[in-house]
Parts: sequence; C-alpha cells; structure tokens
Amino acid sequence: MNKETVKNIALILMLSITAFSMARYVSELKARYRLSDSLVQAQGEIAVLTQEKQNLLRELEKEKGLKERLALKNANLKAYLRAGKNRIARLFVDNSRIQNNLEDVSARLSILKVENSAIIDSRKRVYLENEELKAKLGSVVELKK
Repeated sequence: MNKETVKNIALILMLSITAFSMARYVSELKARYRLSDSLVQAQGEIAVLTQEKQNLLRELEKEKGLKERLALKNANLKAYLRAGKNRIARLFVDNSRIQNNLEDVSARLSILKVENSAIIDSRKRVYLENEELKAKLGSVVELKK
C-alpha cells in the first residue's frame, strides 16, 4: 500500500471519528438541554409544592386554632349544662318542698273551714238564745215566770 492510500484511509478514519464525535457531542448537548429544561421544570414544581406546603401548614394552624376554640367552647357549654342540671335539680327539690307545704296549708285550711263552720253555727245558736232571752226579758209576764 502506498503512503497516499494510508494517508487517505487515516484521513477518512479521522474524519469519520470526528463526524461521530460531533454527532455524539450534539446528541449529548441536546440531552443536556433536555436535562436542564427538566431541572428548571422540577425547580418550578418544587417552588409550587413548597408554596402549597406553606398554604397547607397555615391552613393546618388555622384548623388547630379553630379546634382549640371549639374545645374551649365545648368545655364552657358542658359547664353551663352541668350548672343548668344542678339548677333544675334544686328547682325540683324546691318544687317538692313547696308542694308539701301547699298540701299542709290545704289541710290546715280545710280544718280551719270546718272550725269556722262550727263557730258560725255556735254563733247562730248563741244569737238565737240571745234573741230568746231578750224576748223573755222584754215581756213582763215572762219575767214573772
């Protein structure tokens, strides 16, 4: 083989290696740009997710505050309910006591009515006797008897 042919083969080999290297470089460059774009997109998604996380954390804090307020309100309502139950129990006891007193007073009133009736009857008898005595004392004939 002659020198010229070896040079041509070496040149062709070098050109093909160069073309292959350039194609490979372009391919790697495209892959790098795709990865760079993917990285930018991922960073954007990370920023969005971080913002969502912050919003969710704020919302969670609001919910915790609301839960605490509701628990406090619930405790207050339970205390109010207990106080109401105690008051109702006292009112029932007072009501029973008042009913017993009312029954006693009613019994006394009945007794007093009977006594009053007896006194009225007695008064009528005394009045009639008094009238009879007045009639006797008013007549001279009766006084002689």
